[in-house]
Amino acid sequence: MLLFPFTIWEKEHHMLEQFYTQTSMITQLRRGLLGAYLDDLATTLHAQGYAHASIRCSLRHCDQFGQWLDAQKYTVAEVDETLVAQYLNRFPRSRNGRRPRVAQGLPHLIRLLRQHDIIPPPTGHCAPTAMDQWLRQYEQYLEHVLGAAAGTRKSYLLIARRFLQACFGSAPLHWEAIEAQAISAFVQQEASTRTGGGRKLVSAGVRAVLRFLVFCGDRPPGLEAAAPTLRQWTHAPLPHRLTMADVERVLAAYHDPTPQHRRDRAILVLLARLGLRAQEIVTLHIEDIDWHEGWLCIRASKTHRERRLPLTQEVGTALASYLRHGRPISPSRQVFLQLRAPFQPFRNACSVSD
Repeated sequence: MLLFPFTIWEKEHHMLEQFYTQTSMITQLRRGLLGAYLDDLATTLHAQGYAHASIRCSLRHCDQFGQWLDAQKYTVAEVDETLVAQYLNRFPRSRNGRRPRVAQGLPHLIRLLRQHDIIPPPTGHCAPTAMDQWLRQYEQYLEHVLGAAAGTRKSYLLIARRFLQACFGSAPLHWEAIEAQAISAFVQQEASTRTGGGRKLVSAGVRAVLRFLVFCGDRPPGLEAAAPTLRQWTHAPLPHRLTMADVERVLAAYHDPTPQHRRDRAILVLLARLGLRAQEIVTLHIEDIDWHEGWLCIRASKTHRERRLPLTQEVGTALASYLRHGRPISPSRQVFLQLRAPFQPFRNACSVSD
């Protein structure tokens, strides 16, 4: 049963012919229950930079899934994550717990079916709780009132959620019930699992929550003093510095003309020569590089102001080498991308730190 009109995929470019030469195989794929979508799926995977062999595997596994659906009397409109999981449970997982190989391509297929409104959006999402709604307002306060950077907002939100769960669990949010003893106990407990500056972050995060309650009129001022300031030895978190010779040895290690070495060398040069933060590297866009004037524009982040740094010969050469010979083809305008399809930008600063 084909829910997709034949004319829709007929007018699309026949991508299957680019991955299979046997007419019998192409005919088999197109006649299957999911055959109407495989050309579009192949086009999507090809645009995302997946390898030729990987696309072939995905198409074949989607066809096998379609055969199972047909045998079980399911229609395409019934496909969802639960049905995919039921299908995959028939195959053993590897020793490290990874999904079976036959799962390759199925998540892309589900996204494609949803884009074409063949299947409905995922169901079963719980309505936002009172805590979720409060945290959303708190995030807006952090961003628009305090002007906190994205990384700070993320850390504070995690601390806030854990703090509220410790105070209320699944019970309603009664701000009057928060006591100084519970605040101190939470900070001490959370800090015991952290080291260095992470210990101070807990106290700061809890105080920010309590100040927001004061801002909203839910509690009178003064309760934030119950969050203890934890002792930390002066300069204790500072690592031993790298000597200039150490820095040069690190840079010299990335000399191979491979995409990964070109990318990693460009990142290391930005860190070592211009002192960029990891988050600034992640958010660097192609438009931020002014090749003609020799400037690098660093967007406002932690400093809340935009900066211009000189594009030195060494930095410019490393960036140009990566952009011309190491960066995958991608519609993204962020400079640094992952090196495996679908070649997405780095998600956060941890990608640089790792």
